[in-house]
Amino acid sequence: MNNNKPTFLGIGAHKAGTSWLYKQLIGHPEVYMPPKKEIHFFDRSPRYLSPNTLAESSPLLRPFKLEPRDIRKMSVDFMRMVKCALTTDFERAEWYQKWLFGYYDEDWYTSLFHQSARYNTCGEISPSYSILESQDIARIKALNPDMKLILMLRDPIDRAWSNIRFGSDRGRLDVNLESPDDIIEALQQPKVVLRGDYERTLNNYLEHFDSSQVLVCFYEAIKHDPVGLMAGVTAFLGISAFAEGNISYQKRVNASKPRPMPRVVKDYLLETYAPKVERIAETLGSYANIWEGMNTSLDNIQPSGAARDLQMLPTLHP
Repeated sequence: MNNNKPTFLGIGAHKAGTSWLYKQLIGHPEVYMPPKKEIHFFDRSPRYLSPNTLAESSPLLRPFKLEPRDIRKMSVDFMRMVKCALTTDFERAEWYQKWLFGYYDEDWYTSLFHQSARYNTCGEISPSYSILESQDIARIKALNPDMKLILMLRDPIDRAWSNIRFGSDRGRLDVNLESPDDIIEALQQPKVVLRGDYERTLNNYLEHFDSSQVLVCFYEAIKHDPVGLMAGVTAFLGISAFAEGNISYQKRVNASKPRPMPRVVKDYLLETYAPKVERIAETLGSYANIWEGMNTSLDNIQPSGAARDLQMLPTLHP
């Protein structure tokens, strides 16, 4: 492989277990992943409703262009760089130096993977890649025509509610969780709607990549079959399977604080997503069949390919 280019990307979805997947893969001896989970390189344009900390390419102009919250994030990474240097973790310190002070272009992006020479595969996971437009997916294809893509899906109703709670907890969404009307208004924001539009994501990527390069996984498998889930992922990436004891099983990562969903909000989400859920379940099967409104029990989920929670994706027609 070309060790200066990623060989796989995790492309979403938001609040669908991508942080859990990152924790598993970064611990695999044959996989190199950057010390930061989300790079946001391909969605760095300000036109995307996602973090745009890489929008300004020049390190000289960057301090004058970043929002205060982004400067705070960079400050945290600067302290991580210092800590790595002080503890003689020079490889990681070098990575953070590139991250903070590089000129953001494709050469810079591929340099983030230069330490991957002794690994069999390398990649990164940025859930916001699920909202990319066609021209930026074409840039991924140009970077590596053989790129493998992992998309984790979750019941879109549960995902939307988790998204709202997480955004409220982190101060990213201005929403009153005591007001159903306020919640529904937040659910209608483009940055929430886009991240739950699985059909758009799949169709956009299938314009540029063969279905054999896309692996669809399910958040629900983290609880019900984490061993099968990771067996499918490792087979897809062409690396050795995990020893069973090395998988974190049901430990959740970046979980939203639990909170009951108001009935009126659930009714709204059912009305919004029911037709999409039905189409996705018909196309992908597997855990999509137990999503809200499908009335299929877990016992009726049939294995597909290497593991019951994975399917190689056919073309999806909404």
